[in-house]
Amino acid sequence: MIFIILIFFTSLGSAVATEDNDLSDLSVDVSSDSISSQDEVIDSDILDETINDESNIDYSSDSIAEISDVSGNSNNKKSKDILSSTDDSSKIDNDVLLTQSDSSASLLKGPQTIIIKDASSYDGSINEYIQNLIDDVAAGSTIQFTGSSYENIYLKISKPLNIISKSGTLITNIFNIPVFTILSGGSGTNISGFTTNLVGSFVDASDVSGIRISGNKISTKRNGIVFNDVYDSTISNNVFSSFKIAIDISKSGGVTISKNNITPNNGNNIGINLKGISSKKGISILNNNIISNDKRVEGTAIYFGKDACNVLMKGNTIRKWYTAIDFPYSVNNVSIINNTISDNGDGVIIQGWINDFTFNKNLVTGNSRVGVLFDYDFMGTKGNFTLENNFFSYNGVLDLQNKGDKAVSIGKNFAKNRCYRVGMKYGFNIRSRQSGSKYYFSVVDRYGNAVSGLPNFSAVLTVNGRSYTVNFINSVAYLDIGSGAGGKGSSSSSLNVGEDNRQFSQWGQFDQVDSEEMDYYESFYNELLKALSSNSKRNSNADSQNNPSHANSQNQSGSGDSGLSSGDYSINSNGVLSGSSGSAGVSASSSAGPSPSSSVPESASAKTLSIDDETFRVIGVGGLVILIILVIGLYYREDIIEMMKE
Repeated sequence: MIFIILIFFTSLGSAVATEDNDLSDLSVDVSSDSISSQDEVIDSDILDETINDESNIDYSSDSIAEISDVSGNSNNKKSKDILSSTDDSSKIDNDVLLTQSDSSASLLKGPQTIIIKDASSYDGSINEYIQNLIDDVAAGSTIQFTGSSYENIYLKISKPLNIISKSGTLITNIFNIPVFTILSGGSGTNISGFTTNLVGSFVDASDVSGIRISGNKISTKRNGIVFNDVYDSTISNNVFSSFKIAIDISKSGGVTISKNNITPNNGNNIGINLKGISSKKGISILNNNIISNDKRVEGTAIYFGKDACNVLMKGNTIRKWYTAIDFPYSVNNVSIINNTISDNGDGVIIQGWINDFTFNKNLVTGNSRVGVLFDYDFMGTKGNFTLENNFFSYNGVLDLQNKGDKAVSIGKNFAKNRCYRVGMKYGFNIRSRQSGSKYYFSVVDRYGNAVSGLPNFSAVLTVNGRSYTVNFINSVAYLDIGSGAGGKGSSSSSLNVGEDNRQFSQWGQFDQVDSEEMDYYESFYNELLKALSSNSKRNSNADSQNNPSHANSQNQSGSGDSGLSSGDYSINSNGVLSGSSGSAGVSASSSAGPSPSSSVPESASAKTLSIDDETFRVIGVGGLVILIILVIGLYYREDIIEMMKE
């Protein structure tokens, strides 16, 4: 049997040896039955020109096949090394060129990873080249930009793709055209890791779902990201530095806007613009830093256009805007919870009707005019209306003001009763306890009952002329000023909460307690600190897992300090601690800021476009077996012939 096999190899080897330079049969086979059901054809003339000699094919290399212009007009020109594999050792073999006579007949059957090198590597229109590649590549493929910069990129996407840069690739343009236009069919597209300096938009998506825009640095003269009729999508960990509107959302639902830094370097702009949000899926705006630079210049952090309904805002820091949140139309099913709204012109302006509105646990401080303003066109409330457990202070004119014709009644809040035509149920007081150099404070209602549900905030304790920062967590605070801090305090010591500075006895009940009771309060407060620190670490770890580069990045716009205290260390409504303190060794911190760049997992089935891969795709397993037999026959033909002669 072995002898028969050897004879078979010899005959095959001899046949191949006599026709080493004639591979036209291979090209005929490639263009016949081995092609897929879509009648995909490889131009045989090009194959005859480029592989008319066996020496032109390096079967041992990882050379990459370059896809030419989909028109099939290669003009026998060797393009530079634009397309390469994910393996850095791979390179384009410019002597091997595969073309397509029909742009709808793609050779790419499964998701690929396509590497786009620096624009300087290519002669001609890099935009046209990449667009042709996008049109040809299979759905689910990854297009990775590795160059430092590209000019005038305007791409249309009508299939799900991962379009990424891991090096913060800069894209610039001079026309008012979006860099990435995501059309119907482009659902599931991910765009991440770019830096831009644009005239037009960065991303414009419509009639799609499952879109992810993350880890980009966006600067534009128009709107940064535009979603119209987009569902179940995310915009996260981006930095917006220049824009007319950073994020413009209309007629969409199930969209989450989270952990972005929206920090314009000029005025007359809008951070997040919402309109026509009627979907029950709604919009979630979570843990963003939305911080402008001059509250005297017109600009709005979050603008609710007509029919902007079903919106949740939670954990955001909004600072230094002319208006933080503006409702020029009626409010319908909006929840604003646990946000820091500070150092703006006006905090919140409400007009029209209020229907189903929740405004709870927010830190509203340091706004120059009014914390919450019910303006002249305010029509009244209906449905569920809740405004309570908020912390108001340092607001220049009033904490709450009603200029409309309808009365407003709100719940319990921490405020100095600086309200005009707003009926607040009552404000809160502070109960103080002291044991030696240790102090414990708790927020209580007018009946002396403990209060929970307030946002975390900071105050300033003054003892014997020395000031100390006191951080309230879940409405309680503990501080040890130390035995060498100037002696014991007393009920005459003062606590400044916001602009409200009172002696202990004026705030409410003051008690001297024994050391055993104070030890209990200290232990309780330290447990709160541990829980706060653990939560911060969990959030940080989750961010790092979702975006590995985030762990090593710094928050570009700070933690959103409430501005309540002038001490060494303070806390905002989300429990974010900043600075340093001499008490309890507290060092917990958190950041809602995005990473400058983002790493996106490449497709699990991503492959490189090598000659061997494409040959395997076209001629199949059978052809590969024949090819192996031919190679073996060629290599051993002389030895086999000698054995036969013997």
